[in-house]
Amino acid sequence: MSVEVALTIEDYHNLMNWYELAFAKHSPKDIHNRDHQTFRKLSVMAQAKVEEEKELSKDEEDST
Repeated sequence: MSVEVALTIEDYHNLMNWYELAFAKHSPKDIHNRDHQTFRKLSVMAQAKVEEEKELSKDEEDST
């Protein structure tokens, strides 16, 4: 069985906060590269979600 799950903008915000909490006391040089890569992926995904939501909102406004 498969289930499709979509993250909301708030979900991405929460994930970014968790990352910041997890690494706030560390020097950037002490954070593993894989963790930086994960953060960059989340950032790109969050930005894409924001742009998608803006586009949907614009399309809704144009159709009314």
